[in-house]
Amino acid sequence: MVYQPVAEPIANDPFGFHLGSRRYDGPMIPIRALALCLLFCAPAQAQELAPEVIDQFSPLPLHQVAAQVAERYAGRLLAADTRPPRPEERDLGAELVYQFRLVTPQRDLLDIRIDARTGRFLSVSGRGQLAARRAAQE
Repeated sequence: MVYQPVAEPIANDPFGFHLGSRRYDGPMIPIRALALCLLFCAPAQAQELAPEVIDQFSPLPLHQVAAQVAERYAGRLLAADTRPPRPEERDLGAELVYQFRLVTPQRDLLDIRIDARTGRFLSVSGRGQLAARRAAQE
C-alpha cells in the first residue's frame, strides 16, 4: 500500500495547511522569495551609495554652533537637539537642523533653529529676542 498524504488544516496558521509532515504555503512561497531577494539586495545597493552621501553631508560640530548661539544671544543654554528640517527650512537647503532652547536673563525662553551644515540661523522664536540679542562684535 502506498502512503497518500492528507491535507490537514492548521488551527493557528491562516496561510497554509500540512500535507503530512510538510507544510504547503500556496501563494506565500513567491512572496517569501521576493522578500528574501529584497532583504539581501538592498544592503548591497546601500553600501555603494553610502560613501557618496557621507562625503556630501558634513554638519558643523554641535559645540561650535552652540558657541555661535552664545555669541549672538545672552542667556543660559537649556537644551540642544538635532531635528529634521521643516518644509520651509528644507526649501532653504537645510538637511539637518540644530535646535537650541535658551533662557534669557529676563527669564524668557527662546527657541533657536540653525542649519547644521552651514551654521545659518533659520528661525528664532520666543519673547525677549531683542533684549537678549548681543551687539555685533567686530
